Amino acid sequence: MDRQVTERDFRKPEFRDAKPEDYEFRDDGVLVRKDRWETGIHQIKSAVGIRGGFEVSEVVEAVERLVGWWQDAEPDEDPEHQTIDLRLSCGTILARCERGPGPLPFTYHWQFGAIDFTRADFGADVVEWRKSPETPEATA
Repeated sequence: MDRQVTERDFRKPEFRDAKPEDYEFRDDGVLVRKDRWETGIHQIKSAVGIRGGFEVSEVVEAVERLVGWWQDAEPDEDPEHQTIDLRLSCGTILARCERGPGPLPFTYHWQFGAIDFTRADFGADVVEWRKSPETPEATA
């Protein structure tokens, strides 16, 4: 090989042709591209099947549909819906749990088993929740 060694030869391949103005340091000190969030949302947009122009809210909605609208159950985050479905730690799904009357902390009642789930259950026995579909047919 007759080529002269240059400073460029000492760079990591991922940074070889990079421009410093396109990069920044993350809070943990790792060097990252400034446009990583935009690039990421474009990758997610393509993965969920959105073509052409889009709004970020459309991408979020497509991802939520893909995962079944499930949200992590947190004891400090009231779902604030009248009727929700609950996924328990064992994998069981309890459909159409009704919000109980009264002030916070929130409570949801599953009528078929006559069970109440309180804020203390969220994040423990209740691992996820989603707003119940308006009609039973919507779950199909």
